[in-house]
Amino acid sequence: MRYCVVAFFIVMTIAPAGAQPADENAVQAVVESFLTRLGDHKFDTLDADFTPKAIIVVSRQRDGQWTNSYQTAEEWLAGLKKNPNPITFREPITNAKVTIDSDRLAYLRADFQVIRDGKALSSGVDQFTLVREPAGWRIAAIAYTSIPVK
Repeated sequence: MRYCVVAFFIVMTIAPAGAQPADENAVQAVVESFLTRLGDHKFDTLDADFTPKAIIVVSRQRDGQWTNSYQTAEEWLAGLKKNPNPITFREPITNAKVTIDSDRLAYLRADFQVIRDGKALSSGVDQFTLVREPAGWRIAAIAYTSIPVK
């Protein structure tokens, strides 16, 4: 019996602690802030949210066909900034699930709808991968599906 207690103590002291709810809330807050500023077309504020060489992957359905696109965050932001008439939208997320590994790598998966003028235009799943940097959580990858609402 003594050995079981010692083994339990050793496992409890060397096993890494799981993510705390505050960490998960911080990750979700970074993502939601990013989505709000994106919808408000505050594109100049988004650069600081990304890690160097971050990527954006979109799997989009149009006319019943799926297409995939791949860009660096830098390329993606440059395209947004070139749009002379960006349209304000909201992208609320629901059913968010945050996983944090080793207190350094976070993953957020959530359902979303793109809402403009109170009407849903598309829906899908957002998947964000974030890395803890000295300045806080930064986005390393965004991948999402986009399906038009009929």
